[in-house]
Amino acid sequence: MENEELWVKYKGDFYNIYNFLTKHHPGGKNYIRPYKNKDVTSTMERTQHSKTAYKILQQYRVIEGDSGSKKQEDLETLIDWNKPMVGQIHHLGEKYKEWVHLPVNKKMRIFGNPILERFTITPWYMVLIWIPINIGLFVHGTRRYIELTQATAPLLPILLLILSGILSWTLLEYSVHRWVFHREPSGKSMIMIYVHFFLHGIHHKIPFDSQRIIFPFLPASLIAFGLFQLGAIFTPESIRFLVCVGFITGYVMYDLFHCYLHHCSPKEDTYAYNMKRYHNQHHFARSDRGFGISTDFWDKIYGTAIALKKLPIAIKW
Repeated sequence: MENEELWVKYKGDFYNIYNFLTKHHPGGKNYIRPYKNKDVTSTMERTQHSKTAYKILQQYRVIEGDSGSKKQEDLETLIDWNKPMVGQIHHLGEKYKEWVHLPVNKKMRIFGNPILERFTITPWYMVLIWIPINIGLFVHGTRRYIELTQATAPLLPILLLILSGILSWTLLEYSVHRWVFHREPSGKSMIMIYVHFFLHGIHHKIPFDSQRIIFPFLPASLIAFGLFQLGAIFTPESIRFLVCVGFITGYVMYDLFHCYLHHCSPKEDTYAYNMKRYHNQHHFARSDRGFGISTDFWDKIYGTAIALKKLPIAIKW
């Protein structure tokens, strides 16, 4: 159908970018629609598109022209996308780091075993399972705080403890994303390649897959339990539960916000609008910066913030 096509020409080849444009293009559809049925070669080079942009464009080539130009080595030919990724990606070696940071709009199978594969898929609403858990922690934590402190006006200190937990989460979010998820593996270490791939590489390779954004509940609950037990060393019981409530609240807000940034269209001049642009830059241009997702506060503190360019017109996703 006509409304399902948007053709552009680049270096003699023709591309139908409709499916990518209407869902995922970081620049939005209003920037691209004026180039329908036109040659975008000079425009893309003038606007200094990233290597990722050219990589994604190749996925939508429909007609190969007679330009005779040789394409760059396609790293995807080193992987059989019809087979599970486990058992393949370590063969990439030193090329893994480049491969994993070149996103594709494809479906990926991780395991051949259907049961194991099912555990790698997490719908966005699964994060809501933390809400009743958090309510229980809040009720228990409030009771214990009043019992142990004999507080007569506990509302303000309880709110401050919860807010401290939320703030603590934002710091952990930044720290884990930067120093754990983006710790690049050596091409010689098969184990580290798989650790990186399972922790965060999957999301960077297929950022458009809505079922592989949320961290699976089972490993998340184990990590949360470990952090809670660790907190017992440093914090008294009277405050530990309430800080934990704030921490989990921050985590749930982060996961939902992360999904929103990838798959929704925030309105212009809103916080979500600016953070969607910010996070797009992290995925498609600067994977070495912009580690904050729910906030860019810690990026500014640690000097890893991404400066967003002033737009001549607003982006419409």
